[in-house]
Amino acid sequence: MKHKTTTNHAIPFTKRTLLGAAVACALHAPAALAQTPADNTPDDDVEVIEVRGFTSSLKASMLDKKAASVVSDGITAEDIGKFPDQNVAESLQRITGVAIDRSGGEGQFITVRGFGPEFNTVLVNGRQIATENQGREFSFDTLPAELISGATVYKSPMASMQEGGIGATVEVSTARPFNYDGFTAAASVKGMYEEISEETTPQMSGLISNTFADGTMGLLAAASFQQRKAQTNMLETRYWRPGVNITNRSELDNPAYADSAQFNNVFVPQNFDQIVDLVDRERTSANLVFQYAPSDRMTLTLDGLYSKFEVDSDAHSVGHWFTDSNLDNLSFTDLGSVQTLDSTLVDGVGGATDFIRRRYGRDVEIMAFGANFEWLVNDSLTAVFDLSTSTAEDNSGGNNFFTVVGYNNAYSVDYSGSTPSLQVQGGNEALLDPSLGRMHYNERNGFDTEDTISEYRVDFEWLPDAITAFTKMEFGLYFQDREKDNSRLAADSCGIYCGYQHDLPDELLSVFNADNFFGGVPDQWLTYDPQDFFDYALSDEAAQQVADATGQSFAEVRAALDATNLANPTRASDSFVVEEEVMSAYMQFFFETEISDMLLDVNLGVRYSETDTSVDGIGRVLQDLQPVPNDPSDLNAIYATEGGTPVSETNSYSNLLPNLNAKLSLTDDLLLRYAYSQTLTRPTMGDLVPVFNVTTARPGNLQAQAGNTELKPFLSTNWDLSLEWYYDDTSYIAAAVFQKEVEDFIVATVEPETQSLDSGAYEFNVRRPRNGETANVDGIELAWLHTFENGFGIQANATVVNSDAELDKDDTSQVFALEGLGDSQNLTVFYEQDGFQARVAYNNREGFMQNVVSPLGGVEPRYTETYGQVDVSASYDIDETFTVFFEGINVTGEELRRHGRYEEQFVQLVDDGARYALGVRATF
Repeated sequence: MKHKTTTNHAIPFTKRTLLGAAVACALHAPAALAQTPADNTPDDDVEVIEVRGFTSSLKASMLDKKAASVVSDGITAEDIGKFPDQNVAESLQRITGVAIDRSGGEGQFITVRGFGPEFNTVLVNGRQIATENQGREFSFDTLPAELISGATVYKSPMASMQEGGIGATVEVSTARPFNYDGFTAAASVKGMYEEISEETTPQMSGLISNTFADGTMGLLAAASFQQRKAQTNMLETRYWRPGVNITNRSELDNPAYADSAQFNNVFVPQNFDQIVDLVDRERTSANLVFQYAPSDRMTLTLDGLYSKFEVDSDAHSVGHWFTDSNLDNLSFTDLGSVQTLDSTLVDGVGGATDFIRRRYGRDVEIMAFGANFEWLVNDSLTAVFDLSTSTAEDNSGGNNFFTVVGYNNAYSVDYSGSTPSLQVQGGNEALLDPSLGRMHYNERNGFDTEDTISEYRVDFEWLPDAITAFTKMEFGLYFQDREKDNSRLAADSCGIYCGYQHDLPDELLSVFNADNFFGGVPDQWLTYDPQDFFDYALSDEAAQQVADATGQSFAEVRAALDATNLANPTRASDSFVVEEEVMSAYMQFFFETEISDMLLDVNLGVRYSETDTSVDGIGRVLQDLQPVPNDPSDLNAIYATEGGTPVSETNSYSNLLPNLNAKLSLTDDLLLRYAYSQTLTRPTMGDLVPVFNVTTARPGNLQAQAGNTELKPFLSTNWDLSLEWYYDDTSYIAAAVFQKEVEDFIVATVEPETQSLDSGAYEFNVRRPRNGETANVDGIELAWLHTFENGFGIQANATVVNSDAELDKDDTSQVFALEGLGDSQNLTVFYEQDGFQARVAYNNREGFMQNVVSPLGGVEPRYTETYGQVDVSASYDIDETFTVFFEGINVTGEELRRHGRYEEQFVQLVDDGARYALGVRATF
């Protein structure tokens, strides 16, 4: 692959080169942000860099950064079909200001300068791509690194860029046949070994490109296949309950203590689970591009992208639930968090040991198609027309499930150590007795999500005839039509089976061995096939068992089971469709002048957008809450049977977004940048749905959530100042400071609301999003790249981010804070000489608040602790065609830890283990 970079600021281009630059400037974000020359003389001063090898890719990215008109950082492929890391997100995390969240050990979401994935716009070849998530966040693990030729993070915008990214705009590029001279091909195959599951799986990719008809036509095809059989081990307390008044069980039996609380306003854990998640991940992706240039003035590009990503996450768990009235021998820390507890039985009822089978599947399919026509109308005017559509679907909703078989039991948990420990009444053998298994809960529950984005845009670039300080003008129109359909499919039989009253046949239960699990807890427990459980729960035999136990007739139980729809879950009330139409227009001007022999480049622009949103959903009417027999910890939500009330609302708003980018060349190698802009991020789509939904129905812990269609977008005023010194061929130092002031910050506040139901009035803690808060974020970024003549090199960066929207841990009433805010550091040491290449990369993300309100339940925040990971790679070029390589990910086996409001409140320990790959690669 060839990478071109200019060596002066007024380089003449041929018409064909001008056309390519103009098109990229007008359409694709990376080139739109690149400097465009001012006249049409031959490009004799173009330096051509062969981008092959890690050092060359660093140099290409460095030169892109230097030439850009904005504050940006990027990554370039080492060679055709060879991105530096296995995952695009894992490469992006090496960029200053970027941090990632992982799923199954792979990078999935990115946070930029403290702003999470919903605040970042992701483009593929200049077009926004649909996402299978319920909101706007994009999952990078759906795109294979083998199809990517480059990725750039734009931290300051231009008017030509789509609005939506307060954190950043991330541009991912795929290869084009006109990028290469004639025939080019590459292929790779490798085996991936998982340390915990001890499984080895294949991964392979290939790319072929060629040009025809004297270079006027080109065709490129690429494909990738990856399979993993991973295992994730977890310990988990889903959430901690604040403000609890509680007395030891043994003291409640004493009349002297019956009306008093021994411990007031303390934090009590809700559960303790051990989880083994066996994950099959399979991704099949392909990219096809056709280009046709009938003349030097015209180029037509047609492209298609396809990716199928299937995650079958099959979790085996044993869990223990804590009911306040059964807790004894409680001890607390100075901050009021439970340190040790016993969960006892009272008349055979109380806490429970649960054997849980759950599927956290993803069945994602992404398709994207585009047509682009570049036309050099004359030597002064270039026009670019672009049509595209992308669709992302996740059809796992009806296939995801949560099932529980268990029995009432007593146990002890100790949170005083670094990792909790558990002792079960009757010893670990009690977890292996199938005669104890009782049906408790089974549900099918999950979202089918479909996101469709259609974009239409036209961009123009006009170059003045005269050579003046004004070098060019760009302007254009953009329209986007987006529809997000989130359908939650749900069905359960809790009203029939909850309470551990009905037996599950012993032959359906077997022993599960948790291989390579944590110490201090059992590593064996009962398990079962979930489909067998569903089949039995819906059988006539089970219906007769319920009838015999409850005194109902068989026909009554049979009818109740059929009404659950467990075999065919139906659309739930928190399903919704959001349609969004965006019309934008922009204009921007470029100037080039000198100040005391120092070259000054200025870009000044404004973007205007109008947004129209419509939301449709169904609101079910909550009729009552009923107790669950033999399970005092739960209530059954009863809804009116008429099927719900349609909800349909609309909202509109418009925004004017100015921006300024200035680059002053203090010397040829020392640059000073300043950027000012206003950016926006539209509300998360799930927050727009004004439907009341019960999320937790437990005595003393009733929770619900509802949306708000009238939400306005987040609006941020930003400035950046950076100094960059390019002191050697592949060496530079950069320092930047930035600030963002975000108005109309959307805060999901939790407030009590009373619901009048058939059996009386109930108070729910209801979470609703509202505009109103202002958040200030500022930070410092430092980056250093240095290469030595002996082949060694070092790449390092650090980001420090602060905000006035940080949570005060001692203020339990505070509900506003910026999620994902935290410092990060990267260090890569590499060597490349005589066909041998080796790298050791360390990425560290310091502790941060992941959620203001934990998505696992409750009303408390969740924090992720400092996590550092070491990755290694090495390769050797056998000859100009073949290369053998080795890769190691998380080679030190680091574990991810999360806690509640305080570090002593254990929430989660996640072990994805290390994984290693060995393979061969060929380039032709």
